[in-house]
Amino acid sequence: MRFNQKRNLPRFILQWIVISFLLFLGARAFLQKDYVPDFEAYCPFGGVQALSSYFLNNSLACTMTTAQIAMGIMLIIGIILFSKLFCAFICPIGTISEWLGNLGDKFKVSIKISRSADLLLRSLKYILLFVTFYYTLDSNELFCKKFDPYYAVASGFSLDVVWYFALISISLVVIGSIIFRLFWCKYICPLGAISNILKFTWFFAAVVLLYALIRLTGTQFSYVWPLAVIAIGGYLLEIFGGKLNFFPVAKITRNESSCTNCQLCSRKCPQVIDVARMKVVTDVDCNLCGECLEVCPEKDTLQINRRSGLKWLPVIATIVKSSGFHPIRAHRNQMLWQFHCLRQQNERGQRSAGCCYLCHHPQGQSIV
Repeated sequence: MRFNQKRNLPRFILQWIVISFLLFLGARAFLQKDYVPDFEAYCPFGGVQALSSYFLNNSLACTMTTAQIAMGIMLIIGIILFSKLFCAFICPIGTISEWLGNLGDKFKVSIKISRSADLLLRSLKYILLFVTFYYTLDSNELFCKKFDPYYAVASGFSLDVVWYFALISISLVVIGSIIFRLFWCKYICPLGAISNILKFTWFFAAVVLLYALIRLTGTQFSYVWPLAVIAIGGYLLEIFGGKLNFFPVAKITRNESSCTNCQLCSRKCPQVIDVARMKVVTDVDCNLCGECLEVCPEKDTLQINRRSGLKWLPVIATIVKSSGFHPIRAHRNQMLWQFHCLRQQNERGQRSAGCCYLCHHPQGQSIV
């Protein structure tokens, strides 16, 4: 039998569109000196942090608008319904990590991490998630900008970036991805941590609802405790194989009667999930990228929810979600809530220098 090894072209095209768009923004900023690209405006992780800051502090984190909150909400809904589509199709760090991993495989320098090391390393992204949200909610500043490799490179190591944090992150992305497949995504990325937690929807919803009810009673209860419960609980659910029973709604399914056990799906999976041994892929690392669907040589053996017509669902859902970003950005002035940075609400009533990139560029140039 001649196995089908064709490329997952729709995903490849979407990944290149995102990379090309970011390169265009960078080139435009270099050529057009009065243009200030807002790279962080397209990161839904910042939106999730801004949403948390709004509900907890009744204020938006600095540089955040309702555009980012809307993207954060879309990220949450997308994960619950369709899995981690942002990670699979859009995230530039995820794309570059995967390509570097392929390079490591090609030159045979990649190393397989042992099971015990894998379980231990997975705790790092939950620790970083806790630290990131703690300092963001405490200061109303996006703490992730201090170490985010995407933001560091895109902004040219702006003043918000702690250069040695960023260099460590970039090294982990580049070197880590070549030697250990998707090292950053699996073990370091806080967005990967919150995405996995959202897959355990019942757990996340229960903790948030309980905390909200406690707050409604007027009881003083620090956000640190539910944040710690979410981080620790998410890690334990991930390593001890918490089952993704209902959420996300869309899952890869395998027809055992037509499967020839060729193992192509398992070998092709970027996340190294053993798809060939599962009737339903409930692995928390699955992001519905569709690589296994594309490579399977047997018709209707690998499907989404056992329906052949849903093969294009991840691509369509990603395009629909992404197309919603433009009108949100285009009308952000009309939909901007009139909240201010906490640093702007100081005793003197003066705006802190460089506090809000959106409303007060350090050089005094408004970009709204």
